[in-house]
Amino acid sequence: MKHSVSSRKDLTILKIEEAVFDVRHAADFRTIIEERLNNENDKNLIIDFSHVKAIDSSGISSMLMAHQQANQSEGLAIFVSLCQQMKDLLKISGLDRQLYIFTSINEVMTLIEPSGKGRKSSRKRHKNKSETPLPNEDIERIAAANFKEDDIIDDEEDAIDNDDIESDRHDEKNDAEDVKTKKKRGRPKKVASDKKNTSDKRTG
Repeated sequence: MKHSVSSRKDLTILKIEEAVFDVRHAADFRTIIEERLNNENDKNLIIDFSHVKAIDSSGISSMLMAHQQANQSEGLAIFVSLCQQMKDLLKISGLDRQLYIFTSINEVMTLIEPSGKGRKSSRKRHKNKSETPLPNEDIERIAAANFKEDDIIDDEEDAIDNDDIESDRHDEKNDAEDVKTKKKRGRPKKVASDKKNTSDKRTG
């Protein structure tokens, strides 16, 4: 079985360099795992499947074997960069809930590397940022912006008041026109009545 071995921090990385991981590689894989776990410095293994594009039931069994042997040796077997077929088979068999599976080596390293220093530096940067006083120019700019905003609000309120006044004036004008219209409509009837009375007097 083609493979390569490297180390990173306290982890040994075993990279499977085969496109298909099947029954042909089961025996070699088992031997390599046993040799690594027998070494005191190789108790924690990352098994990289980034080159593997297909696997069979023997390959799945080999992964379970590596997990069990690592536990017996008080170590870990971590599986990374699995293809979709491997994920599907592990899910069907229920092994996806037993094995330590991660997306990539970097994800594993992010989880196990000490993060205290990073957190402290992050807090320090955040503290310095919050305690840094604003320049006078920025303060003046903010104050000016707030003042302009108040002016805009006042202008809007004045505009609303003016609209109300104009609306009231328009309503009053319409009412006055309605009154005039009613008066005009009533006058012809009154004039006609007066003419009739005058005609009756002359006839009498």
